[in-house]
Order: sequence, then structure tokens, then C-alpha cells
Amino acid sequence: MAIGTSCSYAPGSDLTEEDYLSGDPVPELYAYAMTKRMLLVGMQALSRQYGLEYLYLIPSTLYGPDYHTDGRQRHFIFDLIDKITRGRAFGEPVQLWGDGHQKRELIFAKDFVNAALQLTDRARNLVVNIGSGEEQSIRWYAQQIGAMVGYDPAQIAYDTSRYTGVRSKQLSIRKLKTLLPEFEMTPLDAALAATVKWFQDAEQAACSGSL
Repeated sequence: MAIGTSCSYAPGSDLTEEDYLSGDPVPELYAYAMTKRMLLVGMQALSRQYGLEYLYLIPSTLYGPDYHTDGRQRHFIFDLIDKITRGRAFGEPVQLWGDGHQKRELIFAKDFVNAALQLTDRARNLVVNIGSGEEQSIRWYAQQIGAMVGYDPAQIAYDTSRYTGVRSKQLSIRKLKTLLPEFEMTPLDAALAATVKWFQDAEQAACSGSL
């Protein structure tokens, strides 16, 4: 089993598994995206030559409690939580890249793991997208997080001169639904609330430990 990335899909594609190796990824993520593609190509070669079975899973943006907090590059949702939380706690300005209307899909980490474990018994030599089946705008996420931490989203500034990325990035999950028709995702509001609470608790613990 290997994990790919939605960044490998070419802009404008239908984000179906059949399109994964077609076209060029965005230039900003080209090296990372092509490395992930070659992982699939290598698995397919081993399957053809040696008969090995594989399962290649492509998640949308992963999030949830127990994400890393050591300063490494983070998925957008954690930067969003961090900026808004700090804006509320310390009065720091909150500025986000783009106009905020670009849409992103999230997949709760627990849901991804559960789906992956179930697919090991039902899928062989397949590429499978794993997403929640819904996407929301950056502004929507900012509003939800603001409401959770007590920060007015009207204070957020959007820098339209900075890199925005693709306007929409929702994976096709038709294959996933066919393979796991009974599988249910954690509701977005509940998963986001659990993630925000964990982040706040982790930040509070880190601050207490540094005193």
C-alpha cells in the first residue's frame, strides 16, 4: 500500500483515478507531484513483472488531532487554525493568501485510516481516491474556525497578490463509494471542532511547558 497526493492531478482534470498520470501537475508542486506519480508507476511495474499486489490511495487534504506541531510545513487548515487562534489570543493580524473563494476538500485522518484498512480486504491493484465528497471555500473554513475560537472573520485580510492555487480541488469518490458503499465519514463540523480543540490544547500545553 502506498499513499499518493491530489497535487499530482493536472489542473482542470476531473480528478478521477484514470486521470492520475495524465497531464502536468501545477508548476509550484511539480517535483513533489511527479515523485508521487512515480511511486505508482513503480508499483505497477512490480505488479506486472513479479505479480505483486498493490493498493494506491489518494487522499484529499488530511487533518485531525495529533498532527505535527514542530514547525514543519503544514496543510492549509492548520495554518488557518493557527493564524486565527493567534489573532484571537494575541491580537495579531490575520492575512490569508488569495481571495478566499478557492475551495478545498478535507478528509479526517481517522476516516482515511478506517477506509484504507477496509480497502485492504476489498481492493487489489487499484488506485482509489479517498475524500469526504464535499468541499468548502477558504472563507467558509475561516468563518467556522472564527466562530469556534471567538474571532470575528470580518477582521481577516485577503492578499490577492499572493499564490492562490487551483480554484477547486474535490476528488471524485465514485470508486470509493462502489468499493465501500456503507462507509460513513465523520461530519465536517464535528471533525473540524475536534481538530480546533486539539490544536488549542496542544498550543496551551506547549506554552505551559516553556514557562
